[in-house]
Amino acid sequence: METPRQYLRRRSTTPHIALSSQWLPTVFVILTPQYISSLSIANISLTSMPRIIRIAAAQVGAIHRSDARQNTLTRLISLLDEASSKGAQIVLFPECTLTTFFPRYLFTDDAELESYFEHGDVLTSENTKPLFDRAKELGIDVCIGFAEATEEGDHYNTCVYYHAASGSILSKYRKIHLPGDVEPFPEPDAVNQLEKRYFKPGNLGFKAFRVPDLMDATPEHGEPIFGMMICNDRRWAEAWRCLGLQGVEVVFTGFNTPGFAPQMWGASVDVDPQEARAEAIFHHKLVMQAHSYTNACFSVSAARCGLDDGKYDLIGGSTIVGPNGKIIAESKTEEDEVIVASCDLDLCLPGKTRTFDFGRHRRIEHYGILASQTGVIEPPRLSPTAVNEKTNEVTTTNPTNVSDDTDTTTLPSVTGPPSPKLTRILLINPNSTPSMTTACLTLLAPTLPPNVSVTGFTAPRPSPSAIESHSDNIMSAATCARAILPIADQYDAFLVACYSEHALITLLREELEQPVIGIMEASLFAARTLGGRFGIISISQRARYQLQDSVRHYGLAPFCAGVRSCNLGVLGLESKPQDEVKEVMCEVARALVSKDGADVVVLGCAGMVGMKGAVEEAVGRGQGCGWG
Repeated sequence: METPRQYLRRRSTTPHIALSSQWLPTVFVILTPQYISSLSIANISLTSMPRIIRIAAAQVGAIHRSDARQNTLTRLISLLDEASSKGAQIVLFPECTLTTFFPRYLFTDDAELESYFEHGDVLTSENTKPLFDRAKELGIDVCIGFAEATEEGDHYNTCVYYHAASGSILSKYRKIHLPGDVEPFPEPDAVNQLEKRYFKPGNLGFKAFRVPDLMDATPEHGEPIFGMMICNDRRWAEAWRCLGLQGVEVVFTGFNTPGFAPQMWGASVDVDPQEARAEAIFHHKLVMQAHSYTNACFSVSAARCGLDDGKYDLIGGSTIVGPNGKIIAESKTEEDEVIVASCDLDLCLPGKTRTFDFGRHRRIEHYGILASQTGVIEPPRLSPTAVNEKTNEVTTTNPTNVSDDTDTTTLPSVTGPPSPKLTRILLINPNSTPSMTTACLTLLAPTLPPNVSVTGFTAPRPSPSAIESHSDNIMSAATCARAILPIADQYDAFLVACYSEHALITLLREELEQPVIGIMEASLFAARTLGGRFGIISISQRARYQLQDSVRHYGLAPFCAGVRSCNLGVLGLESKPQDEVKEVMCEVARALVSKDGADVVVLGCAGMVGMKGAVEEAVGRGQGCGWG
């Protein structure tokens, strides 16, 4: 018997009777070539072949950490056979289909971690080859997700589109929007999502592609246009619009979504598990339906679901959604299950040519913020923000109030063109004390130009709460690097907010192309522009000696009036009464100016930022005061 693909191709060039798509599975069985040739067609009007594709989503139930690869592969092949029996031309499998969803675990054994990744060519690997061989035998295309290890040693959350007719991979996509964290939650019973630890963000973009052999191309439309995304990508409108702007007609999305993960969602741990589960399913369907509608395309989603290891709950909800946003087919279980629907791609046309006719209705001159900004930048507050640090009174300035004796002679000048590009800086606090990050951002906020955005990063555990030794330095550098490198491409520059020659500075400079500087190096060179001799307020005697070494290392010893210690300790800046801290710091600052001859005072710890105003008052506003 001919395959569904062969039948559709032959029928597209043979006079035929127009049939409802719901009859297609039956047609494959009863309309043999002999029967068709016996029909009298002389008086039957000819119709154009509908652009109908039969698509299946293969939902996969629980896969445990201890399950053998071969057993899982056998289940997948069984689902493939079932889809074939239902007339499917394409089968979508879930994200990371071949194993349990391993990013929930913290691995200490590298060999065990690597066992979850596919190495080399998946078409020839013993772990995957039987699935693709069976797909080719059945004449069914396959879209499947897996963990990919490249020859260069990089790791990605990947899916591929396998074209059965040619026996080749037509397209590959690597997950871009990685959710979760690098470090696990401190709660022992929390459901972790460590994709940022195990995967790099995808580097292939959102590329639509055409697929031959599913139907004969027409002069009006050509071959069908497909796109792929993975799990969390489906929540981001930008991903869908990238594909929509390429005319995508079907979007394939495999996913693993927890039914209960309050820490990951930022919700209360007291939320009712059933309510949380219902909300997770609602949000899944919401994004699939809404974005199918706003991009006038079909979408297919396949879940990896069930109760992994008897305790990790993953939702089902595999769906096939039409371009009107309505669900055509939906899974009924949370076990291995195949859903199938006949998708008429011509149903995309009303949306693409009217409501969402991008060429006529989009106004890209107003969308610049989408490509230039990552984090949220709120509009200025309506309440005053300029406050006198001494009196706490709001000060009002009038920049247009120019005295009569002002020299208004125009001097020659040049100005560069205005730039809409936002410069994004990541301020890195390499210790795990969030209040220090907040203090840095608070001090920076009033000084930033409108096209500069600074995002605060606080080191996750097990980074120490303060950096006061070489061991603290190395531990925090390693922890921060693991968290920052996967997101580094989102930023234009990096500022390490630790007043030392922190190891993270050198590490990031080796790994990244963007500029990296520490606050100590930046403040010392800035101090040289403000006066002749600078003095540094150190947090402790140990830090004092380290700072003296660093000043010599930077070649600035001739310009350093001295380094004096407060003998407080980093955490003492917060734990001790603020009046006591202020008194000690001001006393040290006065000594640097009156006894050592400094005309610029540098605060030698990021935790000192809140004392800048008090120190300036103590030494006199004529003396410059910079913070580290």
